[in-house]
Amino acid sequence: MADQRKSARQRLVDAAFQLFSSQGVGTTTTRQVADLAGVNEVTLFRQFGSKHGLLAAVMTEAEVLSVPDRSFDLAALAQAPIDQSLREFLSQCLATLDQLSELVRSVIGEAGQFSADNSQAMGRGLQTIRDFIAEYLEVHLAPGEAVGLPPEEVAGLVMALLLGYAAIDGTTAGANDGVESHSLWASRSAFIESVVSWLLSLRPHDGSGLAPAQPSLTPPNTESWIDIPAPVVHEIMQVARKAGNQTHALIYVLLGAGVAAAEAPLLSRASALYDSSQHILLIGPQHRQVPLNQWIMGRRYGTYTKNPLTRWLKSRSDASSAMFLGPDDQPITPLRVRQLWAEVTTGIMSPTGEPLGVEQARATWCVEMLLRGLNRQQLSLLSGLSAEQLDPLVQKAQARSALAQALRLDQQPGSAPANLDKPSDTSAGAKD
Repeated sequence: MADQRKSARQRLVDAAFQLFSSQGVGTTTTRQVADLAGVNEVTLFRQFGSKHGLLAAVMTEAEVLSVPDRSFDLAALAQAPIDQSLREFLSQCLATLDQLSELVRSVIGEAGQFSADNSQAMGRGLQTIRDFIAEYLEVHLAPGEAVGLPPEEVAGLVMALLLGYAAIDGTTAGANDGVESHSLWASRSAFIESVVSWLLSLRPHDGSGLAPAQPSLTPPNTESWIDIPAPVVHEIMQVARKAGNQTHALIYVLLGAGVAAAEAPLLSRASALYDSSQHILLIGPQHRQVPLNQWIMGRRYGTYTKNPLTRWLKSRSDASSAMFLGPDDQPITPLRVRQLWAEVTTGIMSPTGEPLGVEQARATWCVEMLLRGLNRQQLSLLSGLSAEQLDPLVQKAQARSALAQALRLDQQPGSAPANLDKPSDTSAGAKD
C-alpha cells in the first residue's frame, strides 16, 4: 500500500524503483507502477512523459540511489583497518547491486532507447553514486596528484568495475546453485581482493615506501597553477553570493586566504579569530595563522567582523563545530568543496579558455600576496607551500608587476625614450 503522505511523484518513483528492481524495466508496465503507487496512470505520464522518463527519475530521485550512504555503516568502516574497510565497503556496494540486479540489467540493455534528456538524467544519477564512492575513497585513501588521478576519477573506475562485475555475474552465474560459471574470477571475494590491492597501490607513500597510517595532504603541482584576473574573480564572487551563505563564505575563504580544498574540511568555527582590527584563520593540521583578506583583487568584500564568512557562521542554528557542512549537516569533504567551486565557476573560463580548477583560487591569493609586498619566505609561512613550490607563482607575480609598470609608463605621454646603450642604475626582480 503506497504511503499517501508522500507526493504522487515520490510514490511513483518508489513504486517504479520497487518493480524495476524486482522484475526489470522491460516487463514492468506503467499501469503496474501507477496501481502500486495508488495514482492514476495519466498522472504518471503527466509527471514523467514515458516509462524511460520514469526510469531516469528513479536514478536521480530514489532514496537508495540519491542518498546511498543510508545503506552503509560508514562509522564502522572508519574504525576498521584500511584493507578491511575497503573489503567491507566493496562488499556492501556489490550487495546493494545484487538487490538492483534487474534494474542494472535493464539500464544496460535498454540504454539505446533513452532520449537525450533521459540519458542526461541517468548520467546525473550515476554521478551521485560516483561522488559517494569518491568521498569514501578520498577520506580513506587520499589518492590524488601522487598518482595523477583525482578521487572522482578513481571512483569512476571503481564504479565501472563494480557495475561491470554485477552485469557479468548476473548474466553468467549458475542458475541453480549460484556458483559462478565464468573463469574471470575464482570468486566474488577474489574480485574484491583484486580491487582492494589496486586501490591500496594508489595511496601516497612516504620515504620508507610504506603508505602512511593516516591520509595526508598531497603536495600540489604548482607548475600548472594559473592566477585568475580581477574581473573574473569578482564575477566568481557575484555568482557565489547568489548561491547562498555557505557557498559565498567558502569561495570567500578560498580566494581571501588561499585555503586548499583539502584544508577546508579541517576548519572549525573556532578556526576563525576576528575582532575590529583583524580576521585570522587557523588553517591545516599545524593551524598556521593566515589573515582573511577584506580586499580581494582591488575590491572590498566586507569588514573584519562583517563579511561572507561571519554572516554564514552567525546564520547557522546547527550544533556542528565544522566551519563548512556537507549533506545531513556532516563536515564538508574536499570533494564537496571542489563540487561547489565547479558549480559556481560553471561557464566562467580562464584566460586560456580552460575551466577554472579550485587550485587557481589558491594561486590567485598567492600572487596577490606577492604583489602586495610579501616576500617568498613570508608567503611560504602563510601558505604552507615550500619556496620551490612558490617559484612558478613568484614568476607570475613578476610578470604581473612588469605588466602593471608597462601600463603606467604608457600613461605618461611625451616621456623621453630611455638610452638603451647606457647601463641602468636600477635592477628589476622580486625581492626574496
